[in-house]
Amino acid sequence: MKSVEDDSMAPFDSEFYLILNVAVGGINGYFPDNSVNAGYSKPWENNSNQAAFDFWSKKDDWYPTWSDSSAMQINDIKIYQN
Repeated sequence: MKSVEDDSMAPFDSEFYLILNVAVGGINGYFPDNSVNAGYSKPWENNSNQAAFDFWSKKDDWYPTWSDSSAMQINDIKIYQN
């Protein structure tokens, strides 16, 4: 580890968290209301006031389409400092 006086590794000289996220749902129009995946229609509408509830209510439809092969798989993470 570098000495405290040497800040050339900052901010990587201190513990930090890196968050990787896979998001589902959303009402921003990224997934059009007529979207179909694996034969299933999108289970919520972009103008719904309860889109998250609608999504969860249809879990028996979409959950079987999720598998290890469709999951986010991370092989490598590289962080660079300019």
